[in-house]
Amino acid sequence: MVRDLCINMNNHQNAIFHQLDNFIKHSHSFAMTIFHKITNSAKLVILLIIPTYEKVSV
Repeated sequence: MVRDLCINMNNHQNAIFHQLDNFIKHSHSFAMTIFHKITNSAKLVILLIIPTYEKVSV
């Protein structure tokens, strides 16, 4: 009986760690998606500003 409880507890812990691992992977993936969107937007803004700055300074 005690052995069954230990096995069930280990299975329960494994399930929790598996869910936590999935959550961390998903969060990291989502954060990286947002990061790439922000950096791509920043690059676009910089590319739009540079020609305008050159026109003004000439």
